[in-house]
Amino acid sequence: MSNLSIERTPLVIAAEINTIKYQMEKIFLAHAIEIGRRLKEAKDLLPYGEWGKWLQESVNYSQKTADRFMLVFDAYGSNQFPLTEGNGAQKQAQTQVQAQGMPNLTSSQALILLGLPQQDRAQFMIDMDVEGMSTRELKKAVDNWKQTQVEKDQALEERDQARLNNANLQQGLNEEKDKNAELAGERDMLRAEVDRLKKDKQKLEQDIENKQAAYDKLKERIGYKNIEKMSVSLTEAYNKAEANKIAFLYDSLDRTFKELAYEMTGLAAKNPEVHSMYKEKVRDFLLKAMKEKW
Repeated sequence: MSNLSIERTPLVIAAEINTIKYQMEKIFLAHAIEIGRRLKEAKDLLPYGEWGKWLQESVNYSQKTADRFMLVFDAYGSNQFPLTEGNGAQKQAQTQVQAQGMPNLTSSQALILLGLPQQDRAQFMIDMDVEGMSTRELKKAVDNWKQTQVEKDQALEERDQARLNNANLQQGLNEEKDKNAELAGERDMLRAEVDRLKKDKQKLEQDIENKQAAYDKLKERIGYKNIEKMSVSLTEAYNKAEANKIAFLYDSLDRTFKELAYEMTGLAAKNPEVHSMYKEKVRDFLLKAMKEKW
């Protein structure tokens, strides 16, 4: 029986190359984890300020590249045992990664997954068939997850804002209810006050009516003419009293003015300056008094 041979076509060759690339990326991830582990170990041992110089001179890495290796280690290899040296190291690394339960990822997949928060990365790998995804599919899935998280956070923010608005509206409603209750209480007090005033008015009207009736009876008893005569007498007495008051005030003013003139005459001899000042004041007072309406 002759051996069956597979025809070598570009398609077959491409499949072989892609398989080798896939296996190489997995081995590269295991080695990247181990490089990250050793970089962290060296960084802890180096004095402050020597890290960048050591990277450049010893391993020819930039700080950005070193940070990336250490980030891969933190994300995927913190619980891994370090690789041992010797023959078959690559195979041993791959076997070790699988034995420790690390996801069967390529280095490209691992780097894409670093775009997820650490606390969400494991759940994402459980929910999604990450190992079966191409790099493009995984990147799209991660981008979709991020967009979903943004929309979720926005929805939560809108929900919280709506709750806050509802709480504010409820508070405003409660305050409005309290205000309405207070106004209702004031309204009831005003109504009670109106009722009391109505009763007082009715009582006063009744008193006026009673007094008017008593007055009418009094007029019938003593005669209306006598009341008029009494009113005229009272008016005359009032006018006479006003006239007497005016006469009294005039006599007082006359005596006061005469006394003032006497004193001013004496002051003119004793203190001409003061006399002149008060003479001016008296003159102004009299002129102003003459202009007043009597």
